[in-house]
Amino acid sequence: MPAIHVRSTALFALSLVLAAPMAWAQEPAVKVATLLAKAEAGTIAEVFSCGYQASALATESNTDPLRDMLVAAASNSGPKGKLAAAVALSDLRDDATYGKDIHDLLAPLAKGDDVSVRAASMTVLGDSRLFNRRVLPDVQKLVEQCTKDELVPPEVRTEAAQALWRVGTNEQRGTAKDTLTTFLGSTDRELQVRGALALAEINTASGRAFEILREIRNDPTESGRRANLYLKREEERRAFEQALAKLAAQKDGKQAPAPADASQYRMLDELRQRVKLSHIRGSDITDEELVEYAAKGMLSGLDPHSTFFTSEEFSRFFFDLNREYGGIGAFVNFDQDGDFSIVRPIYSGPAHRMGLLSGDKILEVDGWETAGHTSEEIITRLKGRPDSTVALKVFRPGWTEPQEISVIRQQIQVPSVNWTMLPGNVAYVELINFSANTNDELDKALNEAVGQGARGLVLDVRNNTGGYLAQARDVVEKFVAGRKLVVYTQGPTEDRRNYSTRDRASMPEIPMAVLTNNFSASASEILAGALKDHNRAVIVGERTYGKGSVQNMMALDSMPGEPFEDLNQSGSWEEGEPFTDQNGNKKFDVGAHIKLTVARYYLPSGHCPHKEFDKDGRIVDPNWGVVPDIQLEVLDNKPEDAWKNAAVFALLKKNVFRDYVKKHLQANKELFLQLAEGDKGDASRYPEFDASTTASAPS
Repeated sequence: MPAIHVRSTALFALSLVLAAPMAWAQEPAVKVATLLAKAEAGTIAEVFSCGYQASALATESNTDPLRDMLVAAASNSGPKGKLAAAVALSDLRDDATYGKDIHDLLAPLAKGDDVSVRAASMTVLGDSRLFNRRVLPDVQKLVEQCTKDELVPPEVRTEAAQALWRVGTNEQRGTAKDTLTTFLGSTDRELQVRGALALAEINTASGRAFEILREIRNDPTESGRRANLYLKREEERRAFEQALAKLAAQKDGKQAPAPADASQYRMLDELRQRVKLSHIRGSDITDEELVEYAAKGMLSGLDPHSTFFTSEEFSRFFFDLNREYGGIGAFVNFDQDGDFSIVRPIYSGPAHRMGLLSGDKILEVDGWETAGHTSEEIITRLKGRPDSTVALKVFRPGWTEPQEISVIRQQIQVPSVNWTMLPGNVAYVELINFSANTNDELDKALNEAVGQGARGLVLDVRNNTGGYLAQARDVVEKFVAGRKLVVYTQGPTEDRRNYSTRDRASMPEIPMAVLTNNFSASASEILAGALKDHNRAVIVGERTYGKGSVQNMMALDSMPGEPFEDLNQSGSWEEGEPFTDQNGNKKFDVGAHIKLTVARYYLPSGHCPHKEFDKDGRIVDPNWGVVPDIQLEVLDNKPEDAWKNAAVFALLKKNVFRDYVKKHLQANKELFLQLAEGDKGDASRYPEFDASTTASAPS
């Protein structure tokens, strides 16, 4: 009889824990030793059950004492006791805190005599969240050896291959898939089934694997039940793809071929009919719009950065790339709470003049709620004709309710670099974003700073949400001598591409620091991470945002742009070029496009800073982002002081601070210049400040 699949035993073990928790009356250390002894005498299912029970002994505030007990008890246990201890450690924390302990416990078991223990060890080692970048290479090496070694028992190799798929590099994932595929050609029926089920488990089954799954799907066995579930999942996926193709064909006036099984379309057809009949806008919604909604949902479900653009949306997105526009003058994005917020206002811009601050949440734009919409949709509504007014509903911690704020749009010309000289001849350079002009603007700023005697440099990428990757490389190479790797990108269909310095360093020795916060993203993380990996700068501030993915823009063949005459051979339609107006709307349609995440980027150390979540919402790699060498918290108001935000904003609306400066500037010019560089939080240094603010305080 085939051995019970390890994952099934793990789930069964968990059900035992939930169904019959042990009544404890012993001291913790004795309880741990008792559980490991029980595991040693039990089945694999009981091993997992004992491990989960042991992890439940931990207090929420401190898991380290229980870790010490588990490691000590495991040292006196046999293979199953050690496995139970590893299971308990894996369940203690949702991160890589105990990854080395888990590896050290399981490494000997992976080469032991008990086949079921070896297979179960591979299952635990296949959880990538448990291992940081220091331990992960050892785990990868161990499971890869068990995957490749043909003398390893098949049940261990299949579990090892699945583990390698989950924790390995792209090349190792290929090894895992190839190993499982070889099982399909075996003359041993059990090995064929193992291979097919394992390929389905990692979602790479095809061809012969599906044939085997179909042959056993009705067997009254665990393997048959699993095969049936995998096949149903695949059938639902194909039905969805075919339904989308059918709707797209209907849009173009073509009749799609009749499906072999009309039930494949039942769900989407039912949804379409219910929308048409029951939705309050059902009679107005076209099939074309439903296809677009389905496409948006499909891509947004993949990751936060993959997007579907209709032809009109892409036109707006493309032309919005121009850095001069009519808008409120603020960098915006979704914050850590998922709310659309101001990352930072542009100084002297409309938003800044109206008192908007970093972190302010924009709830509505002209009465239109921002919740549930993409950043592109919201930004489109924020932009508009210069001198026009946009009404914002804004919320800030400390306010009892949102505030209505009207902002007059202006033509915004966004600089990418600001700089000033700090005391001690330290040049402070703020990189606002990484635009096409950043490198040239930074050259100018650095030349001016050197001309004024700069002896040190602070690069500030706080609130810098990124931009062009090549510009980040160009900035790094100003400070790193020789030819050094800055970043590389790689994906399933994207070959590795290296971005290295070109031995053009103009300031290779100037002492420097880089300031980061939780809004420093993408190209900012490349800059900070590369300078950190090459020991070229000290990173100071907060952990960065964690965006390590690369998106490509792709046109869709199924929804192409209208034919046009490319008079200047630019490859894209430009105003004035003749085109065929296929839909009669009297404007050129560029066609639908998708922005698809196709690769990750990796820092010189091999670390990918991307903050990724699994299907259960748990962080996959706890080492996301770039962690500063010196971590400093943002000086925010304490929760009990949040009311001050409301009081200060009320004073700003009455122009109290502006009137105060106008009244006292002429008599206190030298003092005000000193205060502008820093007041050390001492309000008493401002002449008649208390009297001015008290007289205008809100009632």
